[in-house]
Amino acid sequence: MQTITDKPKIEKLLTRLTTYIANKLHLSTMAAVGAVCMSKVANELAGGKIPEGTTFDELSERLFKEVTMAGK
Repeated sequence: MQTITDKPKIEKLLTRLTTYIANKLHLSTMAAVGAVCMSKVANELAGGKIPEGTTFDELSERLFKEVTMAGK
């Protein structure tokens, strides 16, 4: 299984995920950065464990579920 390991691609995805969470949950950028940094999704992405071909929609859906479940 090929995984996403390209650092610029990972950074771009993390930036997009942070913006997505900030907008979706009406959070400040700093709060969104914290939520994303502590997420399993971000850790898997940074650790090269996300399969190549995974879409932004798939990642953002997983992240949204993870972040909203953490608050319950």
